[in-house]
Amino acid sequence: KAEAGLEELTYSTGQNSDAVATAMQKNVRAIISAAGLSVANSQVLPVKEAEGFDEIRLKLTIKGDISSLDAALMQLTNYRPLLLIESTEIWPDRRVRRRNVDVPEQQQLTASLQLLSLRPLL
Repeated sequence: KAEAGLEELTYSTGQNSDAVATAMQKNVRAIISAAGLSVANSQVLPVKEAEGFDEIRLKLTIKGDISSLDAALMQLTNYRPLLLIESTEIWPDRRVRRRNVDVPEQQQLTASLQLLSLRPLL
């Protein structure tokens, strides 16, 4: 039963790490874009071995508003195989405030996310 759970949460050992990383990058970019964020940059990072697993890692820089970031993070929690957030940095975008505008502007932000997914070592 534990092995079945592991198979759902990790990539299979038969999959090439480059192909897995490329597919993961494509899928994560699609989730982020669908949530209303723009992807300014994404990069597949070198695979690291740790405690019996290959860590397949991805770094992204995204831009948008806080509600879109929240929606994207919620969707990423449903992604399978499991995605883990290794690190995150979020900072507000500095913008010149427009005068005489009655509609409040949503704070825009830039975020850097480093994600990883696991694949058991052979």
